[in-house]
Amino acid sequence: MRYGVALTFVAATVPWWVLAAGGGAQEKNPAPDYTRDILPIFKTHCFSCHSGDSARADLRLDTKAGIEKGGASGPLVKPGDPKASLLYRRITSDVDGAVMPMGFAPLSKEKIDAIAAWIAAGAKLTGSGAASKHWAYEKPVKTKPRVIPHDWWAYYPIDALTQEVQLKHGVRHSPWADKTTLIRRVTFDLTGLPPTADEVQNFLNDNSRSAYEKVIDRLLASPAYGERMAAWWLDLARYADSNGYEKDANRTMWPYRDWVINAFNKDMPFDQFTVEQIAGDLLPAATRDQIVATGFHRNTMINEEGGVDQGEQRWLTLVDRVSTTGTVWLATTIGCAQCHDHKYDPVTNDDFYRMLAFWESAEEPTLDLAPQVVKDLRAQLAAATGERDKTKEKTPERDAAQKRVDDIYKTLVAYPDYGTTLVMKEKVWETPKTNVRIKGTYLAVGKPVTAETPGFLPPRPKPTPVNRLGLARWLVSKDNPLTARVTVNRIWEQAFGVGLVKTSDDFGTQGERPEQQRLLDWLAVTFMEEGWSFKKLWKWIVGSGTYQQSSVCSTELREKDPENRLLARGPRFRLSAEAIRDNALAVSGLLSRKVGGPSVMPDQPPGVWKTPYSGEAWNTSQGEDRYRRSVYTWWKRSSTYPAFMTFDATSRETCTAKRVRTNTPLQALVLLNDDQMLAAAVRLGQVMKQKGIERGFVQVLARQPNSAETRALVKVYQDAMARYLAKPEQATKFLGREKGSSADPVDAAWAVTAQVLLNLDETITKE
Repeated sequence: MRYGVALTFVAATVPWWVLAAGGGAQEKNPAPDYTRDILPIFKTHCFSCHSGDSARADLRLDTKAGIEKGGASGPLVKPGDPKASLLYRRITSDVDGAVMPMGFAPLSKEKIDAIAAWIAAGAKLTGSGAASKHWAYEKPVKTKPRVIPHDWWAYYPIDALTQEVQLKHGVRHSPWADKTTLIRRVTFDLTGLPPTADEVQNFLNDNSRSAYEKVIDRLLASPAYGERMAAWWLDLARYADSNGYEKDANRTMWPYRDWVINAFNKDMPFDQFTVEQIAGDLLPAATRDQIVATGFHRNTMINEEGGVDQGEQRWLTLVDRVSTTGTVWLATTIGCAQCHDHKYDPVTNDDFYRMLAFWESAEEPTLDLAPQVVKDLRAQLAAATGERDKTKEKTPERDAAQKRVDDIYKTLVAYPDYGTTLVMKEKVWETPKTNVRIKGTYLAVGKPVTAETPGFLPPRPKPTPVNRLGLARWLVSKDNPLTARVTVNRIWEQAFGVGLVKTSDDFGTQGERPEQQRLLDWLAVTFMEEGWSFKKLWKWIVGSGTYQQSSVCSTELREKDPENRLLARGPRFRLSAEAIRDNALAVSGLLSRKVGGPSVMPDQPPGVWKTPYSGEAWNTSQGEDRYRRSVYTWWKRSSTYPAFMTFDATSRETCTAKRVRTNTPLQALVLLNDDQMLAAAVRLGQVMKQKGIERGFVQVLARQPNSAETRALVKVYQDAMARYLAKPEQATKFLGREKGSSADPVDAAWAVTAQVLLNLDETITKE
């Protein structure tokens, strides 16, 4: 793969005016296409009243005939003349006492302009060629970027494609980010952790053209990469350590989590990653790891409340598996077709139940996690016990058998308790079937249907079996137009805070059409061509000039592109809940780098787990387990770790494709008062006590402080020191939880200074 500019940090050698040189004529906007541009507006804003046989005002917008006929007020459009068209007047002015859509927010200017342009162009009700089909259902095509002569920026595909759109809108890309900003940015993106002070300095000292590439390769080879990626994937997989619902009993699912971490670290191709999770048990000579991978669809909640109809409960888990599969791989709201045909997308009610049938024939066993040697010892123990019990009286033979039982038992108990985990297993090898449930009601059993993939997408590759393995092969078929697009879009979202398709959970007609579709499709096709490698995908993205731009935004650019949809500046957004905690532990020196194993219970406020339905207790982990990475924190659905929830993590009761990002006062209170944050502040304070304020500043922010920042921190320390010397009991009260019954005022003052650093906006933000 040729990286060119992508893998060289050249801010010092390539002037900005060279990168910005070049230009190109702006393309004339084509006439709106009805299927692509107008029908989605009608579906979103108009169909609720103007569709079906009971359409209001006798106006149907869901059929060609209805639009051509108009309604009770007469013809709807006058082709070629928007202002004379009733449709345009209804959406732009008060006619008969209401602006359409009545009772809802008015249409945006962009949508009104699209309708006006469509009418002006003749109000054609058919699409033009490929545009007549929704863009996301067409197979992605890898187009060659238009290279602008003498523009060095445009020789790397990602940058050339982003620049095409930028020039169309009259903007230019931003200057390069400085090296300290860049290494902090890429280290968080690839590992979920901050760079160490030594790593920052090594990068600053390396003036070779491959300096940045070496950083990328080192980060992708780190075990922390798999942990960072797993934290993202586990939201999609709705992974948790409890069953959910009111009782919410504990379960053993961490082996699946560890499988995910290992898969990412090995750079398992995404097509294989998909197949093993959906149908690992159906692969020839399936390994234990491949069976553990099927825990993906055992992550569904289990309702153990009294009086629950277990047949209905199992059916609800199948419904969840259909919806989750549609969201994760297709970014399609298939679940909306549980009761009826999808209102906006071409997913039929039958499509939903044909998909559900793939899981109808699956059993839900537990897998013994013990190694074969332990299983052999258990079998030997059972056989020896049986031999002993054949003779009730004390005889030499019975004594020998008892000695053998004792010897085997002593060997066996030396091994740990490996436990079991939840997996899937195919029950039958015949074609799976199910029944449609009328209006989505479990007891209303309708016609039988056979397992099959949705009809609006290319068919299942032949020959593939009609089972979960066939479904998985179809999802990652290169003819499937959605899976690769959806996946690369989600990785782009991880890097930039928003996907090339903003609605990363919905690629249907109600989702956003990407401004950068040529880039999206280039990434999708290249991702497949290069073996579905996540590490390669990340290297293309973080190696691009688009990624390496400064995030500093001019007033003009902010007004023109507030959400950075044109990618004319670098990403800047708050870290995830897990990264905020891991960052504090890492910069303070507390973070444990232990990989894998059962989930742990770091400090959380007392009483959070106290419920009348659960006897489980939160037993705070000790030693290094108290400071394990956040991906290993026990995830209880009815009581998710409070610090995570405050920073917008989810309960994982259902699949979460995109976390919201909020700002609330509670977040500042967590950073100030949470026990883990206090422990980090105490330890970081000791670093500054021994090595100075500048050292702590560099560890937290990966850059040197300026003189004003140093003075401000010195004043914080001095003020805190004076306060605690005057009232030592306040130092004890402040540090009592972490340091015991008494505390040194000096330590308390340094901890307060460290708290300031850990609470900075820059600290919890990826610049």
